[in-house]
Amino acid sequence: MSPKETPDDAGAGILAGLLAPLRLPERTLEALDALVEAVGNLGPMRSELTRVREQTEPLDGLLPALERLEERLGTRLDSVHEVVVALESKDSHLNATVADLLREVAVMHKTLNGLQDDVQSVTERLPDASRGPLEKARDVLTGSGDQDKE
Repeated sequence: MSPKETPDDAGAGILAGLLAPLRLPERTLEALDALVEAVGNLGPMRSELTRVREQTEPLDGLLPALERLEERLGTRLDSVHEVVVALESKDSHLNATVADLLREVAVMHKTLNGLQDDVQSVTERLPDASRGPLEKARDVLTGSGDQDKE
C-alpha cells in the first residue's frame, strides 16, 4: 500500500479488479446493442444507395453525348467565326465602296448644278416667247434681243 492510500482505497481497487471481468461483458453487450442499431439503419441506407445508383446509371450515357455535343458546338462556333470574319471584311469593303459612291455623287451633283446654271443662262437669252419664230431667230442671230433687254 502506498503512503497516500487508505485501507478503503485499497479495498476499492481490489474490488474494481475483481469486477473488471464482469464489466467486459457489459461493455460488449453495449457494443453489440450499438451494432444491432447500426444494422437496423443499413436497410434504409441500402435502399437509398440503390435508388441513387439507378438514378445515376444514365449519366454514363449522357457524358459521351455531352462530349459529342461539345465537339459539334465547337465546330459550329469555328464556322460562325469564319463567317463573321468574312462579313467584317465585306462590311469594310462596302464602307469603302459607299464612300467612293458618295464622292462620285458629290461630283455629279456639282456637275448638275453647273448644267442647271447653264440652262438658266441659255433660257434667259432666249427671245420673247410672245413674238414669232422669225423675229426670235433674227434677234438671236443679230443679238438685238440683248440690246432691247438692256
